[in-house]
Amino acid sequence: MSPTATHPLYTEQSALAWYEFIRDRLEDDLRAAYPGQDDGPMATYRERYGEAQKAHRRFLAEWDAGDDYEIEQAWWGLKNIANDWRQHPDFPEPISDGTLPCPITSPETGHPCTKMINPGWTPSEGHGGGHWFQDPKVTELREQGVHFDAGLLLSGQPTPYHRPEDCTPDCLQWRDR
Repeated sequence: MSPTATHPLYTEQSALAWYEFIRDRLEDDLRAAYPGQDDGPMATYRERYGEAQKAHRRFLAEWDAGDDYEIEQAWWGLKNIANDWRQHPDFPEPISDGTLPCPITSPETGHPCTKMINPGWTPSEGHGGGHWFQDPKVTELREQGVHFDAGLLLSGQPTPYHRPEDCTPDCLQWRDR
């Protein structure tokens, strides 16, 4: 099990997926450009393959050490190598079309982030800005016209609410009732 539960993307499985993806793309590139030759391109292949192996070993070592920051840095080392093949159909992370939800949940409450990943970005690249954690029940409440303090949602805290008929003058939506 993970020494850290702070980020759902930084796992042994995802690091292995990045490493295997890089290895396979390097082999594809080598075979396509220089089948059967052992010259400059083969040396480049060996060098880049060695970089991928080293990056993967670093991730595994950091994983075992349990340092969240170093785990993240090692994971990004693998991803940065893999970005050369970002448009490949086997790329280990989805590329957003603007409808891909953020995979991060509030550490305090478990509420999901309601922001979408920017078009052309991956979940690990995020959406820019902070997260907007919101109880999934908010959509249901909003459809019912319920009043609540949207500012509290930013912190991921449970948000008190009330129906319009129960509104009081201290409610931010008093005038909307």
